[in-house]
Amino acid sequence: MDLPIVGRSDELGQLRAALLAASGGSGRLALVSGEAGIGKTRLAAAVADMAADYDVPVARGYAVDDPGMPPLWPWRRLAREIPAVTDALAVDAAMGSASARFAMFSDVTDALADAAKTGLVVLLEDLHWADRTSLRLLTHLAGELSRTRMLVLCTFRDPDGTPLAEQLPDLLRAGEARSIRLTGLSAPDIAQWLRIESLDTGMAEELAARTSGNPLYVRMLVDCGLNLGEHPELRRLVLARVPDGARDVLGAASVLGEEIDLPLVAKVSGLSEQCVGEALDEAVRAGILHARPSYSFAHALVRDALYEQLVPSQRKAWHQRAAEVLADTGAAGPIANHWRRAGDIEKTVHWARKASASAIADLAYDEAVEFARLALQFPDARLTLELAKAEYLAGNISACVVHCEQAARLDPDLLAEAALVITGLGDVKTLSTVDRLAAAALRVPQPDSIRARLLAQRAIAVADSGNACEQARELSAQALAIAEASGDPDALLDGLHARHFTLCAPQFLAERTELAHRACSLGETAEQPLAAMWGHVWLIDAAFQRGDLAAVDRELGQIEHFATTCQHALAWWHVMRLRATRSALIGDMEQALAHNEAARQIADRVDTDSTAGLYYAFLSQIAILRGVLDADEAATTLRILGAVRDVLLARIFIPITHALSGDIPAARATFEEFRHLPSEIQIGPRWAAVLHHIGLTAVLVGDAETADEVYRVLVPLEPDFMTDGSGAVFCAGASPRMFGDLAMASGRVVEAIGHYRLAIEMNARIGARPFLALSKLGLARALLKRAEHTDIPAVRTLAAEAAAEFRRLDMPGPLATADVVLRDSHEASPLSRRESEVAGLIGQALSNRQIAQRLVLSERTVESHVRSILGKLGYTTRTEIATWNVRSQ
Repeated sequence: MDLPIVGRSDELGQLRAALLAASGGSGRLALVSGEAGIGKTRLAAAVADMAADYDVPVARGYAVDDPGMPPLWPWRRLAREIPAVTDALAVDAAMGSASARFAMFSDVTDALADAAKTGLVVLLEDLHWADRTSLRLLTHLAGELSRTRMLVLCTFRDPDGTPLAEQLPDLLRAGEARSIRLTGLSAPDIAQWLRIESLDTGMAEELAARTSGNPLYVRMLVDCGLNLGEHPELRRLVLARVPDGARDVLGAASVLGEEIDLPLVAKVSGLSEQCVGEALDEAVRAGILHARPSYSFAHALVRDALYEQLVPSQRKAWHQRAAEVLADTGAAGPIANHWRRAGDIEKTVHWARKASASAIADLAYDEAVEFARLALQFPDARLTLELAKAEYLAGNISACVVHCEQAARLDPDLLAEAALVITGLGDVKTLSTVDRLAAAALRVPQPDSIRARLLAQRAIAVADSGNACEQARELSAQALAIAEASGDPDALLDGLHARHFTLCAPQFLAERTELAHRACSLGETAEQPLAAMWGHVWLIDAAFQRGDLAAVDRELGQIEHFATTCQHALAWWHVMRLRATRSALIGDMEQALAHNEAARQIADRVDTDSTAGLYYAFLSQIAILRGVLDADEAATTLRILGAVRDVLLARIFIPITHALSGDIPAARATFEEFRHLPSEIQIGPRWAAVLHHIGLTAVLVGDAETADEVYRVLVPLEPDFMTDGSGAVFCAGASPRMFGDLAMASGRVVEAIGHYRLAIEMNARIGARPFLALSKLGLARALLKRAEHTDIPAVRTLAAEAAAEFRRLDMPGPLATADVVLRDSHEASPLSRRESEVAGLIGQALSNRQIAQRLVLSERTVESHVRSILGKLGYTTRTEIATWNVRSQ
C-alpha cells in the first residue's frame, strides 16, 4: 500500500508554491534531502499528483547504485518522456571538448525549456548516485530556470564523499533554489498514520522510538502487524513478505537494478513475460514493489535485502546472463559491471574499455577514469596509458604521471605517447618525469609532428631548470619550426607553448602576446583537452604586465566559460588563482583570500606540487603586503618552505619570512646565499620574480650593496606591472615602486623620487589601491630623506593619505612606517634658519618692527620673511604661525 502523507504539510506547501511559481513563468529548483526511507520518493510522487491536478506534465529521471551506470543516465531516462532531450544529449566531437559540452548542456536546457512552455515538472531522484557530468548539466540548467515554466525537483541522501557533495554548493547558490531536509516523523504524526490505518494509536510513541520516525521502517512494522517484541531488522522484515512464487523473479530483478524492465527480467530469469508479470504483480500486492509509473522496488533498501540473500552461484549466473542479454543493446558500463560480478576478467576488461571510451566521448572524464580502472585488472601497457589519459582529463595529475611511467616501462613503444599525455604543468616532479620520457622517445626516429611535440616538452623542462635558458629558447624555436612545417595543430600548440614558456621574462612581452593570440586561434582545431584555454591564460599574464585590467576581465571570462563547459579541474584552478591575483591588486583582500582558498581546494584534487604550492606563495605575498607575520604564522610558513628548499623562488621566502616576523639576524643569515645571484641568474622563466624578491629581501634587511646590484640589473627594463608570463601568482603593482625601494635602499634618493612619482601615476590609473598607497609612502620617505624644507607639506599629505589607506586595507606594517614618517615630518622644519628665528619671535607676539629691531633687519625684510613663512606652512595669519611655533617646540 502507498505510504500515507503525514507530517509533511510544510514541505508540501513549499512544493505547491514552487509548482505554482514555475507554472506562472518563474522556474524553481527544489532540493529534497534525507536519509534512506525517510519519504523522499513519496513526496516526489505527491508533487507529481499535484502536477496532474494542474494538467502539468511530469518527466522523471533517476540515478542507480551501479558502478556500471553510463554517464548522464538520469537525463537519458528522462529523455524517454521528452524525446527532444535525446537529440540534445548527442555530442558533436568535431567541435572540441569544451564547445561540445557547452553546446550539449545548452541544447538540453533549450529542449526542456521548450517542453515547459505550458509547464513541466522534472523529477530527478537519487542524485547521491549521479555522475559528475549529470550534476554539471543540472547546475547549467539551474542557472537558466528563472526564464522557464519548469519545476525541477531533486532527491538525494547524505552526499558526503559523492560527486554531488562537490556540486551541491553551486546548486544551492542558484537564485531559484529551495532546500528541503526531511526528518523523521514525530509520535503525533505516527499516531495520525495509525488512525488512518484504523490501528491502535497507543503504539505511536514506541514506534517513534524504535524507528526514529523513519516512514519506511514504520510501514514495515505496520504491515507486519505491529509486532514490537524485538527491534526491527529490515532484511528479516523484507524477506518475510516476499511471496514464494515471486522469489526467483525478484532475485533476478535485484541483480538488474532498482527499476524493473519486465522483458529484460524475463530474458535473464528464463521465464515467460506472462509468468514474470504475474510474479511482479504479486510482489506489488505484498508491498515489495511499486507499479507506478513502472515496476520498481519500493526502496533501494528492499532491493539490497533481496540481492544479499542470493546464494553466490545464483548471483554470478544471473549477472552473466544479464551481461549476455545486454550485449546487443545495452550500454557498455552496466555490461562491464555485470561481467565483473560474474567473475569474467577478460570480458570485464573488454567492456570497461568501451565504457571508458564512451564516457570520454560524452565528456564525462571522472566516469572515464572509473571505467579505465575497472579495465586494468592486470598489468597492461595500453590499458595503463588509457587510464593515464582519463586521469589527465579528470585533473588527477599525480596519478596520471605514475601511470604514464608505468605504461612506458611495460611497453617502450609507448614512450612518445606517454610523454605527450601531460601538457601545461610546471612543477619540478611532473616536468622531470615528462622530460625523461621525451628524451627516451627522441632516441628513436619519430614522425615530424611527434618529434616537434617531444622537443617542445624538453624545451619546457630545460627552461624550468633555469640552468640553460638560452638552450631552451633554441630548442623551443626548433620545435615550433618543425611543428609549423608539419601542419599538425597539436604539434603547433605544443610548439607555441614551449616557445611562450622559454620567453617568460618581462623583455619578451610583445612576442609572448603574439604567441598567445596564435594559441587562441588553435583552440578549436587542436585535440588536446586544454587547447582552448592556454592562449587566454597567456593573454591574462600579458594584460597584467601591461596593467590592462579590462583585458584581464575579458580573458578571465573566456577561461571561466571554458571551465564551465569542460569542467576540467585545472581550468577551474586557473580561474580561481587569477581572480585572487586581480582582487589583491585592487585591494579587495577578502575576495582575494576567498578565491585563493577555492584554488587550494581544487589543487588538492589536482595534486601537483605547483598547484598546491602557489596557494602558500599567494599567502606569503599577502603577508609581504601587510608587512608583518606573527610567530605562529612564521613557524608554519618556514615548515612548509622546508619541504621545497630545492626551488629557488620558494627558498628566497625563508629570509623574507624571518624579516617579516622581526628576526632580522636570521633573515640576514639565510639571505647570504642569495647575495651573489643578481648578476648570475639567467634570463628565463621566473628570472624577474627571483630578482624582485632578492631585492625585496635586501631592502628588508638593509643590505645596500645587494639592493644596488638588483637595481642596476632591473632598472633598464620598461616600466610595467611586475608579471613575466610564467603565471601571475601575484601582481605587485607598478614596477617603478620596486625600483624606488631599491634606489632608496642603495642611497639613490633623487632617482627614487622619480620612480615613486611614476609609480603613483601608474597605480592610480588602474586602481591598484595597496600599491598606490605604498608608492605614496615611498615618495614621502624619499622627500623627507632629501631634506628640502619645501617638501615637508607634500611629505605630510602623502604620508597621511597612505596611512588612511593602510588602515582601510589592514596593512599594519606599512601603517607603522607611515606614522613614523608623519612624526618625523612634524619634527622637521620647512623654514630656513632666519625664518625660524622670525617665527619664534612671532610666537612671542612681537610686531614686524619689534622683530626688525631685535634681529637688526629692515622691516621690509621681516615682512618678506613673514610672507615666505606663511607660504611654506600653508597659513594665512600670524596667529597660525605662533600656534605652529608652539607645537613644533
